[in-house]
Amino acid sequence: MPLPDALSTSLNTSSAFSVFTSAQRQVRQKLMAGASLFEVVDAIILTLEAAFPDVLASVLLLDPATNQLRHLSAPSLPPAYAKAIDGVMVGPMVGSCGAAAFSKKRIVVESIAEDPRWANLQEALAHGLQACWSQPIVSAQDDTVLGTFALYYKAARRPTEDELQLLETAADLAGTAIEWEHVLAERKALERELQASNTALRTLNTQLENKITERTAELEKQHYLTKTITDNATGALFMMDATGYCTFMNPAAVEMVGYTFEEIRQQPLHYMIHHHRPDGTFYPLEECPIDRALPQNFDVRAHEDVFIHKDGTYFPVLCAASPIFDDHGVPISTVIEVRNITEEKKNQQELLDSATRMQTLLSAMPQIAFTATPAGELDYVNGNWRDYTGMGKDEVLGEAWVNSLHPDDRSRAEAAWAHSLQTGQDYEIEFRVRQWTGNYRWYLARAIALRNQEDQILKWFGTATDIHEQKLLIERLASTQQELQAMNTELSQKNAELERTNADLDNFIYAASHDLKAPIANLEGLVAALQDELRDLVQEPGAVEPLLEMMEKSIVRFRTTINELTEISKVQKQVDKPHEQVEIGELVDEFTLENAELIAKYKARIKTHFPEVSSLCFSRKNLRSVLYNLLTNAIKYHHPTRTPEVKISTRLYGDNGVLLTVEDNGLGIEERHLDQIFGMFKRVHQHVEGSGVGLYIVKRIVENIGGEILVQSTVGEGTRFEIRLPNGAVCQAF
Repeated sequence: MPLPDALSTSLNTSSAFSVFTSAQRQVRQKLMAGASLFEVVDAIILTLEAAFPDVLASVLLLDPATNQLRHLSAPSLPPAYAKAIDGVMVGPMVGSCGAAAFSKKRIVVESIAEDPRWANLQEALAHGLQACWSQPIVSAQDDTVLGTFALYYKAARRPTEDELQLLETAADLAGTAIEWEHVLAERKALERELQASNTALRTLNTQLENKITERTAELEKQHYLTKTITDNATGALFMMDATGYCTFMNPAAVEMVGYTFEEIRQQPLHYMIHHHRPDGTFYPLEECPIDRALPQNFDVRAHEDVFIHKDGTYFPVLCAASPIFDDHGVPISTVIEVRNITEEKKNQQELLDSATRMQTLLSAMPQIAFTATPAGELDYVNGNWRDYTGMGKDEVLGEAWVNSLHPDDRSRAEAAWAHSLQTGQDYEIEFRVRQWTGNYRWYLARAIALRNQEDQILKWFGTATDIHEQKLLIERLASTQQELQAMNTELSQKNAELERTNADLDNFIYAASHDLKAPIANLEGLVAALQDELRDLVQEPGAVEPLLEMMEKSIVRFRTTINELTEISKVQKQVDKPHEQVEIGELVDEFTLENAELIAKYKARIKTHFPEVSSLCFSRKNLRSVLYNLLTNAIKYHHPTRTPEVKISTRLYGDNGVLLTVEDNGLGIEERHLDQIFGMFKRVHQHVEGSGVGLYIVKRIVENIGGEILVQSTVGEGTRFEIRLPNGAVCQAF
């Protein structure tokens, strides 16, 4: 039976337009009022249903995540049915709405009961719904399905063209509302995101400002520290750009090369301070490793070279160069650190020279001598090693030396050597070394470390001394230990007796010299009386007088020797009087008076010069002995072709010390005898009588008060004695 067109008599184009206009107006009002999507769609449906009472409208929204249609608005449909179709899946056989959403086409079902697409949705018939026309709601922006707009009827029927147009218009109007809702939702989301972004941006700006402030302060501090470090660094620092020109130099660099920053930028750095080699040949830029560090992108470390000062002088340097990169890893400049190693080179050469001299000395030693590196490897042995072992140097250098030791001694020797290397302590050990004959002999090995100013070990120097005979002797002596102990006891007793004997001898010398003075005086008197008697008794006194003169001279020498022994004894015992203020000029006058005959005999002249110090805080007797001995020698050992002249002078020396000088124009002393003249009974000139103890007494007196005596002499010109008296030689009262 044909389906009726129920609305054909009531719906025309004019009425449809009127309904659309009313619905559109309500949608606009609702949207402008900020109504929800549900309220807007409800208004569309209610407007439509009010104009056409037979229509029951429904709008379902598509959930793209689940591909389900969800209920939005159906104010006139039975609630149970609306609930039943809420969440229906999109598909070609899922009612009118599921099929329309699936195909994106309008689906007209004239009879729900007969259409197979409704086979699984018979709930509609239970609620009296017989027909359903569904229009897909398509987005105007991207042509995606937003939902469906459906018209239900309680009787099966076929739509007219105007009804289909109304359905399409209603769906478009609902789509506008839905998309507007989406726009509003997106706008609100964007507003929320924008607000959150603004909040985050403000927070980020605050944090960034704080970080910029902190970083600025940190950079300023770092810049200050960097400037302080570079300005006060003892090493020279340069920065060189990609063109080779200097862009920075610290004060140490200015001082090192002599150029100011403005001067050194006139040419590439290489051509300012590195343009020639020490031999005067030109140094090409492309051969300079410092300049090549940047273009070839490599670091230069511990590079020794020679730089040129502004004044043209060359000086050795130790350099390090490192390229600096930008954010893209491109090298843009070079940092160059330079240290003047002139003194180090000088010290190294001195060490090498010293080592050479040391090896020369070691070669001349009778013992086996060796040197080793700081790590303990032997790098030199003298020829005595080869003579003893028959092994070449290559067989002992490094650590091979232990192979020449007795197997029982090797581990002990190596352990002791390792301990010395670790601690820096002296190495000393006894071990047996194999001779070229195959026999072993005992050696005492000693080694000490040569250190620099920083206490770092530079070299080990050592010797190995043959002590085989001593070891055998010790072994033999061990068997007679008791006898040795007895001998030691006896020796101790004898030493004590010897000390007593020495003391008695000193006392005897002093007493004998004192007690013999009277007999000597008697002998002198007796010889004088004998001379008088013999002149009367002997008919030819000329034959006797030489003998008497010899006796007289012997007595004089005897008396002089006794006096000098007394002086020596007193000096050795430090038997002298307390110090007093002694006028030097007075002692010189006394000497002149007492030795007038000697002075007149040689027409000697004595000159004094005491501009700063005319008196000394000294034992008068000792100072008299010093001056008398020096003045007497100056006159006695005069030059035969000129008049003796002696100069005595003083001046201040050090802190309250005095330099006393006695200078003559006499014979002079050969340099090889200068270190002997202060010995007891040592005489250089034999043509003049003397005992050889005068200068010994002078030296002992001077040294007993903490002074020293020096001598300078030129043969044929004269001799100069300098007596340096210690602090306190000038009396406080003076």
